[in-house]
Amino acid sequence: MKRLEAALLALLLAAPTLVSAQAFGDLLSQAGSGSDVSAPPPPAAMPPAAVGFTEARQYLPPDNDNPGFKWPDGNISRGAAPAEDFFKTGKDQTYLAAAAGAAGGCALAANTVYRTAGKPGFEGDYMVVRLAGQVPGCGLQKGYVNMSNVSASSAGGAWELPRNVRAFLDTLAYAEGVNKHYNYIFTFVTFSSYADHPRRRICSGHLCSDAAGRYQFLSSTWDSLASSLGLADFTPPSQEKAVMEIIRRAGAYKSVEKSNVYANFTAALRRLNGTWASLPGSPYGQPTHSSAALWKYYKTALARY
Repeated sequence: MKRLEAALLALLLAAPTLVSAQAFGDLLSQAGSGSDVSAPPPPAAMPPAAVGFTEARQYLPPDNDNPGFKWPDGNISRGAAPAEDFFKTGKDQTYLAAAAGAAGGCALAANTVYRTAGKPGFEGDYMVVRLAGQVPGCGLQKGYVNMSNVSASSAGGAWELPRNVRAFLDTLAYAEGVNKHYNYIFTFVTFSSYADHPRRRICSGHLCSDAAGRYQFLSSTWDSLASSLGLADFTPPSQEKAVMEIIRRAGAYKSVEKSNVYANFTAALRRLNGTWASLPGSPYGQPTHSSAALWKYYKTALARY
């Protein structure tokens, strides 16, 4: 009995996300009613996978003391971010639109800081801003700016990260088929509200999944990270904090930080392929990218920063 109990505990510690409550109960019953090992509370029930489909899985490393990125406090940037709320446009001229997806609007100059009355918000592919002052020739005070044309903001997010890390995250999002979009659900369905993980389960291509966001978090993965990190929403800055926490827990941050060296890049991929099914060597049986193809994309992404 003691050997069985020891084997049971070893199984749980080795693969905490893959041992079901039913399997735990079966083993425990074999140990006898006198066992001092108690079963953990069962996880929230997931709907059964449709006939012919497999339920998506995603390994979340347990919390630990591995090193990671230290996010700046408040809205102070790594270099010299303004203390007030703001957003900064990218290298190209863009527009402040009256509604998400609306054509035209008020022209915003490239590489320019615009003060805002409060932190910018998010909706779909857009940053929602309320200007603190009037833009010359513009009748809009509140509007929408495409996030792809924003290089920084007081809301925080990827722009606060070192360039090697940003390029690696771009590569991860590319591997997952999402690229720059924070509002994608599995199969490229989109959502608008970032109040919470959308929790929309879709079955396609023999796989059922509710993966969402730029880094395709399953809702179960997200709930654990949100609780641990105190994340109150599913906004792009929150998604960035969550993906960096996975990288930290996996012991991959030092490799990602120096991922401009190929050996470090591939080392990071090996540490993370249990979480993201698209990475080379992933055990989930889904299509994967080669290390060479991802390295090629990474170098292109790095050149943007």
